[in-house]
Amino acid sequence: MQGYSVLALRYAQSLASLAKERGVLDTLYNDMQQINNIYSSDAEFRAFLRSPVINALTKQTVLIKIFAGNANELTTAFLKKLADSRRELYLGEIAKAFIAHYKKLKGVLSVHVTSAIALGNNTRQAIMDRVKQTPQYAHASEIELIEKIDASIIGGLIIRVDDKQLDTSFSSQIHQFRRAFEDNPYIIEY
Repeated sequence: MQGYSVLALRYAQSLASLAKERGVLDTLYNDMQQINNIYSSDAEFRAFLRSPVINALTKQTVLIKIFAGNANELTTAFLKKLADSRRELYLGEIAKAFIAHYKKLKGVLSVHVTSAIALGNNTRQAIMDRVKQTPQYAHASEIELIEKIDASIIGGLIIRVDDKQLDTSFSSQIHQFRRAFEDNPYIIEY
């Protein structure tokens, strides 16, 4: 799992290990998705967690009040421990690392597809079939297609699986042509 700090990975893996041991891994996955959604969508919540002015006890109390009714007791104990150790500002990254670790444990492969317009069902299925045929990803028990629409790529697709990317977008091809014409070796410069 690349892209996460060592701290986030260690907390996420430890929490997943403990959840698996207690038989609540799926429940904690749902809790971490909820935490990630709140963290990603609420700028005030992120600012609250990052604020050095607000003391740890206040942050701990607020975190527990937000998630106490909806979250597993292991999640609330984890949030309390995180606030006690003054690591609450890493909560969003830890939640994302936990989600990625969970997917890895369950054999779920995330395929990120960026297109200029919404994909049709045939295109979705063709992408998933193509990924399944790749020997490197044949082990995946499930493929999760994450779609993003970006009109600036003009056309084509950008497909990213793990740390590999296939960019067939028109904007990328135009950029490559532009660079090729700028570096034209047949023009003699005086």
